[in-house]
This record gives sequence, structure tokens and C-alpha cells, in this order.
Amino acid sequence: MNRERLQRIRNFQSQDFYPALVMRPITIAVMLVIADWKFLTPNRLTTAANLFKLGGAWMILDPAQWMLAALLLQLGLLFDHLDGTLARYRRTFTKLGSFYDKVSDIVLWGVVMMAAGWQVYEATGQGLYLLLASGSVIALNVCGYMKWLVHAETERVRWLEARREPARVIARQTAPIVIPPPPQRTPREWWVWFWSRFGRIWIFDEMDLWLWLGLALVIGRLDWGLWLMVVSQGVNMIVMFIKRTLQVMDADERIRELETEHAGLASVPPGHAAEPPRVAAEHRRAS
Repeated sequence: MNRERLQRIRNFQSQDFYPALVMRPITIAVMLVIADWKFLTPNRLTTAANLFKLGGAWMILDPAQWMLAALLLQLGLLFDHLDGTLARYRRTFTKLGSFYDKVSDIVLWGVVMMAAGWQVYEATGQGLYLLLASGSVIALNVCGYMKWLVHAETERVRWLEARREPARVIARQTAPIVIPPPPQRTPREWWVWFWSRFGRIWIFDEMDLWLWLGLALVIGRLDWGLWLMVVSQGVNMIVMFIKRTLQVMDADERIRELETEHAGLASVPPGHAAEPPRVAAEHRRAS
């Protein structure tokens, strides 16, 4: 086996429970076979993932096909891992590919959950399950929305910090994309890391949801799956709301600090060197 090629394929370390212990190892194994197939591209793999997920959603509508639905959904998740892994392996990064992948994730999860909600509604006659499916999708999407909203709201912090050393910031932002090397662990470290992933089983990260939905289909209790989705994602939404709120509050404080510092520097007459803020503060305390 070409060790250098394997290292390039192992170009991402999942931290979530299901991807880390199941999907990433399978992804690496599949990549060893298909990584150099020229007709495959990351966007084509994303399209294949979407088709598998759509097929899974369609099969959910027929309880006799729930085993097949679970399989198709897991294949969709596998191909969802393959597209990014292939892009990093070949260094074919595109904004279109990133956009296509992210939008597909949002849309297809909604389609799958609506199919699940409709099927349970048809079986029970209880409209509550349509609300559960909708609520889980909304909660998951709100978590993602808050993440990118915080990124946008903290942009001024990054600009104010860049004003200090613009050349360094430009150099950093325009530098070639560097993919971190895969982790190198001793057998004992791998063992500890492996078991530590089980500690995340109750976090219900986004990619883990495909596992739980698949299990609900396999055991024939899609109603339980819908309750699990809405409760877990509702709790995650509350936790993330608190976390993101604190991040924005920190950004406000940082903006005030940077603007005050800049105002102090701007008020220094031409030809006079301003003391660094920390030194000036020390002088004031000493006096």
C-alpha cells in the first residue's frame, strides 16, 4: 500500500460519534479504490448522495421498504463524506462545490424528515407527527443559521484586528489552503480516542441523526425516531442559542476595546509616538 497516498486520503478527522467510528473508516476504504477514477468528481459524488437520500425518502413512504430506506440513507451519508474527502485528496476546492454540498444537506434532510412525518401521520392519523418532523428540521436549521450569523456578526472584529497588521492578515488570507496532516497516534492513543467517541453518542450531532433515523426504520418505530429527533435537536438549539449569544456578547466587548484603542491612537498629534495601550495603562496606574 502506498503510504503517502493513504495519508492524503486520510485528510480529515471526524469527531462525532457515528462518522468517526463508522463512516470515516468506510470512506477511507472506498477512497482507496475510487480516489483516482477520473470520471468521478466531488460534485458528482454530492449528486449521488442526493439521489440516495431522495430514494431513501421515497422508500420511507412504504413501510415494507423501510430496511431498504435505511440502507439508502446510509449510502447517501457515505457519499456525502466521499465528496469532501475526494476534493481534499485532489485539492479541487471550489466555492460552488461547498455551496452545493451545504445546501443539499439542508434540503435533503428536510425532505427525508417530511417523508417520515407524513408516513407516521398516515399510519396513526395524528397530525402531531407532522409537527414533530417540522420542528426537528427547524431546530437543526436554526442551529446552522446561528453559526453563520455569528460569523457574519463578528466580521467587524476581524476587520478591526486586521487594521493593526494589514499586510500580515492579507498574507494569511491569501495563502494556499493547507490541509492538516492526519493524526498519528500510538495503539494506546487510538484505543483511548476510540472509546472517547462513545462519550459523544448522546450529543446527537447532525451526522449522527442519520444513524438514529436508520435504526428507527430497522426496528419499525419511526414514531420513536421522530420524537428523538425533535427532542434532541430542540435541546441542541437551546444550548447553541446560549453559546452563540455569549459569542456575540464577547464580540461586542472586543469591538469596543478595538475602537477605543484606535480612537486613542488617532488622537495623537502628528510626529508623536503613541504609547502601546498596555504600557500607557501601566503608566497611569503608576501615577
